Amino acid sequence: MSMITVPNRPFSTDRITGLMLPDGIFESTLGKQRINAQFKNVGASTVNNTQIYIESVSHPGIVFTPTTYLLNTLTSGAVRVFSWEADFSAVPPGVHYISFISENAAGRNRTIKKIFVTRVTFDPATKTFSAQTPEGVIEVQFEDLVGPKTAPCCCKRHRKPPNRERNFLSVLSAFTDHRDDFEFCLPGYLPHRFRVGVSPNPPFAGQYGDLPFEDPWWKIILCIIAALLLIAAAIAEAVDGSGEITVSGGSSDGDSGGDCCGVRGEGSGTSYVAAGLTAAAAAVATAAALSDARDPFRRGQDNTLPAAGEVTTAELLEATISYPEPVALGRPFAAHAKWEYTRVTTGASYNYSVSETNNNIHTLSRYQITAPDVVRLYKRELFIVRAEFFDEEDRPLRGGDLFVQCFLVGPQGQFRSFGLQDDGINPDDKPSDGIYTGVYLFSREKDPRGLWKYFVIAQDINTAQPNMTPEEAAQIIGGMVVTHQLTISFTGGECPLVPDGDVNVIG
Repeated sequence: MSMITVPNRPFSTDRITGLMLPDGIFESTLGKQRINAQFKNVGASTVNNTQIYIESVSHPGIVFTPTTYLLNTLTSGAVRVFSWEADFSAVPPGVHYISFISENAAGRNRTIKKIFVTRVTFDPATKTFSAQTPEGVIEVQFEDLVGPKTAPCCCKRHRKPPNRERNFLSVLSAFTDHRDDFEFCLPGYLPHRFRVGVSPNPPFAGQYGDLPFEDPWWKIILCIIAALLLIAAAIAEAVDGSGEITVSGGSSDGDSGGDCCGVRGEGSGTSYVAAGLTAAAAAVATAAALSDARDPFRRGQDNTLPAAGEVTTAELLEATISYPEPVALGRPFAAHAKWEYTRVTTGASYNYSVSETNNNIHTLSRYQITAPDVVRLYKRELFIVRAEFFDEEDRPLRGGDLFVQCFLVGPQGQFRSFGLQDDGINPDDKPSDGIYTGVYLFSREKDPRGLWKYFVIAQDINTAQPNMTPEEAAQIIGGMVVTHQLTISFTGGECPLVPDGDVNVIG
């Protein structure tokens, strides 16, 4: 039997920015996205000539493009990531399953993994975002967003009166091809004041309800909504200037500590990176403020014991997040949250409030990138990128610890990406040594000459295992960006995107 298995839950990457969605959860509103899965050799010896493919999915609405990968060799303990194109437009929210096959001369191994799928909708009449899960519906109203006091000039140029009847989430599934004229320009980025309601399905007796998908906190669904909001708004703004993201109040810096700097892409390629990193910042800031350890809904349940015989029919959360420090991806910034939880039962309402400061824990102490400064096409040189990452205690991260990609932005607005792996397969030298390696062939481009910027972006992985309790699994959150290409400060000006380097491609 093949000794290759899938150790962690497969995860989604969106086709617009290329980044993993918060906690790797699939979102049907996006339509097309990628199914990514890690494959690990759990045997004691190297395996050779192994075919990897998706055998089947549990719902016919998951329409994937069949692709078979040939794994020539994978040493013991090594991990490799493979991806499949898929359309989730017709998939109902819930827990679904994917069956993966690894097959070689030693036999065949089937690994069935569950995935989580949400469906986010937007009601322009009530300015409410909703996401369905098997355990209930979460509804979110963003009353205010933190943004620059002075809107970026591109927004002023494009701005149209918001169409009150328009559901701009529809641009997500319609945006299938990269556009050269995509200019990232938004007047607000970070959640500030918002209201969240959860309608449990069914209403529950006792103190505690089920977690969504019996795994993540409700706040992770909130993070997904925040990320989708920004990506959709950025596209709507670029398409026709209607990406107004103030959905129920006025965008301002509020008590965030000052004037938020403005994120702006320089040309279409950089704009995709800007959109992805800004959405990632919104997600990680929300997660940090509301605590990874135990989210406000669970803590509210901890502290509001209903009377005997009462049934909880609704839960509400009103929250204000402020930012005493710059929101820096991959660094331990502080975020302050003041929130009030309300439990509504068949007999009474109960309240619990908190005001506290938490820190982002999705961090690296440092990382380093090695790549050539020049690629000579006439010598058919390869662009090989090597990256090392170190956790908060300066321990190297290896193999399946991270999902790593390199994004290339070309002089004509080209936007390309490729993965980096730590699996010992060419061009990577050695498996699980903490050096992630990837390669790009500029010679495949029609005319790649010129100066390209590159961003090496790493995201952490949800490593929750089936034998964990829902409470244990919920405290493991993946999909957060841990590298340092964007810092949103509150002193005005611009928030520059920081590439990891440039490469000059010459003929």
